[in-house]
Amino acid sequence: MPEYLVLMKLNPGKIVDTLGDIRKMEDKPVSGVDLCYSMNIFGAWDVGIWINATNSSEVLEFVQKKVKNLNGVTDIYTVPTFPHGNSTKNAKPSE
Repeated sequence: MPEYLVLMKLNPGKIVDTLGDIRKMEDKPVSGVDLCYSMNIFGAWDVGIWINATNSSEVLEFVQKKVKNLNGVTDIYTVPTFPHGNSTKNAKPSE
């Protein structure tokens, strides 16, 4: 399932409330979208949400119906991503 990163800028006066609303979001906020986790970001963006979605129209629905309506969100940027295919490399046992 494709992965997406939804980046958000927040109103500084509403950060605590907005973060609380993000943390209360359902694991499946809209059909076809699974919320993986959210994170605080230091820099140009304030918060990121990793999601899995079966297609981009479901991501658009999530952003328009859930993220855009969060009180305190001032800007949103959605980034489609894909796994690198890298797995953790295990050291070979010593002989």
